[in-house]
Amino acid sequence: MLERNDLKGLVSALAVTTLLAGPVAAQSNEVIMQDPGGGYGDALRKVMYDPFTEETGIEVVTVQEARSGPRIKAQVEAGKTEWDLTFIFDQETKLLGDCCLADIDYSMMSEEAQKTLAVMPENLKRPKGVALQVIGVGLVYNKDVYSGGEKPASWADFWDLEKFPGQRCLPAWPRFVMEAALMADGVPKDQLYPLDMDRALKKIAEIKPHVSKWWTTSAQPPQLLLDGEADMCMAYTGSSSKLALEGAPIEVEWNQGFVYYDFFSIPKGAPNYENAMKLLSWRLEPQRAAELTSNFPVALPSSVVFEAADPAISVYWANNPANVSRAIEWSPDYWGAMTEDGTMTNEEHGQEQLNALLAQ
Repeated sequence: MLERNDLKGLVSALAVTTLLAGPVAAQSNEVIMQDPGGGYGDALRKVMYDPFTEETGIEVVTVQEARSGPRIKAQVEAGKTEWDLTFIFDQETKLLGDCCLADIDYSMMSEEAQKTLAVMPENLKRPKGVALQVIGVGLVYNKDVYSGGEKPASWADFWDLEKFPGQRCLPAWPRFVMEAALMADGVPKDQLYPLDMDRALKKIAEIKPHVSKWWTTSAQPPQLLLDGEADMCMAYTGSSSKLALEGAPIEVEWNQGFVYYDFFSIPKGAPNYENAMKLLSWRLEPQRAAELTSNFPVALPSSVVFEAADPAISVYWANNPANVSRAIEWSPDYWGAMTEDGTMTNEEHGQEQLNALLAQ
């Protein structure tokens, strides 16, 4: 049995231990959010992050990272998760779901956020991720360069240097580029998948000498067009549309464009899970989501947000019915599937092949 003095000492020791452990166990007053940067990042800071901090007292710390999947996997496997909320590709919610992503507790969402979720397709509300962005990728060109006569309106036009001379820019990854190359080579858009990568690479080799930049961030293509370093680009429609709305001589062509979704997920072991849920709920509220598109035209895939948006803005949305009808639903299932030998995904294999071509 403990003596009275021993008991007092034990209680004191426990109190000190609790005091020391408290701040470690408790959530901090911040949430660490992977952020796209550029104009979109500025819009998020203005419409989402700063108002969220003012209302909740939770500071939004942003980390700019273009590709989150590999980083999330590395962090979780090392037992050192650094991020609370991150955007990842559609297929990564499935590939990383079991190993690296926490379950989203939809019951924690606000009443307003529930209105947004209620009318979203079920496939966009997954246990490990929720789609917060409809992303468009399309053919974008400088209107001053192609001001007379026929305008470029297909990937065949993009590859046609005689009819539409000038410099091009393309992303430095296989998704979208290989599909565009195949359509330029005559493959109908409803017969793209599974991709003939060898045929795509041959077509990419044709355009390679005329590509001034193989870009890696969404902000690069529109800037290249404005600076005259490229005349026609494959580009994200959000950043391009923002400049078009501001009066820049940029035209976004939706024919044979691509529509896909960016999902938001919480990595396993996120240091501030509850704060991440609060920010996620905040971003899903219809009026706020619609306001974001007035600052940067990237839409949230919910009809209540579409109805709340300014029609002058939503004309550029990737999920505007007029745009969707002309575009292609990009296949994350194909790119996320394993190759026949089971050693890597189709995307990893395609990246290896494209890298080899670009190195020649």
